Amino acid sequence: MAATTALAIDRLEVQYSMDGLKDVVITVSATLSGDVSGNTDSFTSGFNIASPDPSSFIEFEDLTESDVANFVKATDGYTSKVQWLTGELYKKSQPATEGMLPLPWDSEE
Repeated sequence: MAATTALAIDRLEVQYSMDGLKDVVITVSATLSGDVSGNTDSFTSGFNIASPDPSSFIEFEDLTESDVANFVKATDGYTSKVQWLTGELYKKSQPATEGMLPLPWDSEE
């Protein structure tokens, strides 16, 4: 059973001027969600975006959700957050190995 994950962009923080560029995305707030065998979980996190290369800079007005998702996926923290989320989902999908039972002498006959 493979985990499926999704990234939803919630908010963008920009620096109005940076090295001659305007409205440069510096932080993306996004929700990372996942599913393993019907067990789901999600969390919201901020991702600090690396300074852009001026030769491949995309103007703020021209950004797409896919562009911003690629910015997030290129951050140092993205992979570790996906690994943490899928690990938690796999734990939830495992059958219980421990639990509580009623006292044997308190059971009804």
